Amino acid sequence: MTAEAAAVFPPVPALAEVLTERPSETVISDLPRGAIARLELLLRDPDGFLTGLDGAESSRDANAAMASLTRVLVGAVSVGAGLFGAIVGAHRGGLQVLYCAVKVPLILLVTLVVCAPAFVALARAARLPLGSRSVIALALGSCARFALVLVGLAPFVWLMEGWELGYHRVILSVVAVCAFAGVAAGRLLFKGLARAGGAGTRVGLAFVAVFAVVGAQTSWIMRPYVVRPRTESTPFVRSLEGDFLQALGTTARSAILYSGRTERAAREAGCKGASCD
Repeated sequence: MTAEAAAVFPPVPALAEVLTERPSETVISDLPRGAIARLELLLRDPDGFLTGLDGAESSRDANAAMASLTRVLVGAVSVGAGLFGAIVGAHRGGLQVLYCAVKVPLILLVTLVVCAPAFVALARAARLPLGSRSVIALALGSCARFALVLVGLAPFVWLMEGWELGYHRVILSVVAVCAFAGVAAGRLLFKGLARAGGAGTRVGLAFVAVFAVVGAQTSWIMRPYVVRPRTESTPFVRSLEGDFLQALGTTARSAILYSGRTERAAREAGCKGASCD
């Protein structure tokens, strides 16, 4: 082909080059493009979500891919935990519905922000082949899965409230639902860390311990959630009295003290201090 013909008719690329050429837009391996589809993958197929997370991190435009995924996960935490909080607040009704709908997502997000530096430090100390962005995305994905399971089990809490089984039984149902959601979130977290190497399980246990302590204290600061019936006005938060561990010890001693009384007798005896919250 002469130089004049080549200028008019540029050479056609080889078939192999065409087939292997990457598209111009961001490629996110194994992650669907829609937010609903991604959240469904997060719930139904943790392994597939983790594979997609790895693909997003290693894609050509990783910054845009991870930013898009982060927006979806933060939205899932905000909406899922908010809806569950509204159901919990419905036990009291009124402003408590709004208060809980705001406070429950805040607990998860604030706890994650506080714990993020510790998560990254633990992963680096264990020499896991995970960057800071991957560690935080994995923790955020676990929080999003926790929130989605919470909202899925919210009808159970609503049913317990509708049966009017009492303040303490409603609290037990909320604790049971949170424990179940925590197991689902932990499954994703440990799977993601196990893919990074042999030390992943130990790092996961450390993650859970740090998150549990910080989350418990954050929850204590943001109380109340299921308000006692005898409380006249519902505050957004109560005054800070002690801490979670101190309140846990007080509650345990109160449970032993009132173990032989009925719930009605315990209410008539009155309740003072941090354990009443």
